[in-house]
Amino acid sequence: MKGGILFVFSALAPLTAQDYSPLTGPERLEFFAKRSYGVKSLAVSGPILAGWRTLNNHPEEWGPHWDGFGKRYGARLVNNSVSNAAEISSGAIWGEDPRYFRLGQGGVKARLMQAVKQTAYSRYSDGQYHFGAAKAVGITTGSFYQKLWMPDSATSNSDCMVRIGTGYLGRFISNGFAEFGPGLLRKFKRKKE
Repeated sequence: MKGGILFVFSALAPLTAQDYSPLTGPERLEFFAKRSYGVKSLAVSGPILAGWRTLNNHPEEWGPHWDGFGKRYGARLVNNSVSNAAEISSGAIWGEDPRYFRLGQGGVKARLMQAVKQTAYSRYSDGQYHFGAAKAVGITTGSFYQKLWMPDSATSNSDCMVRIGTGYLGRFISNGFAEFGPGLLRKFKRKKE
């Protein structure tokens, strides 16, 4: 169990803010595969989101049972793939880096602001942070493409706008785990020893 937790947290925090070299094409493809089909996506966030939506029976056409959970999990997997593909491919054109760069040191406020900043901004090939245009394309594309496979009760434009908001909220939560998770894990490990 301990090895599995270490694996998940190591995947959350790949780089510090000081380390920077632009992604190569093969690294970009590897990042897409890990973010879309890696342990964190398939075994952590996917089941949590599908479970939450099943518990709340949203969309209600899919029902609050295992079959509904499966549909929600599958829809989330497809959406995640579409959203990530749009972000990674448009980012390749613009030189936008989709990775999270953690501070890993300093006060809680500075580190929290790093997570907030990278919710809307990304690093570009010049090493500087600018508005995350590819991030916006990915989140928006995934939100509107869901109209193709979601039931009618979840396909209005206002549903899409809510999904865009929750997409950014999810990115912030993921950034927070990436920023603080490794340090919390080290503290937990020291206490256990």
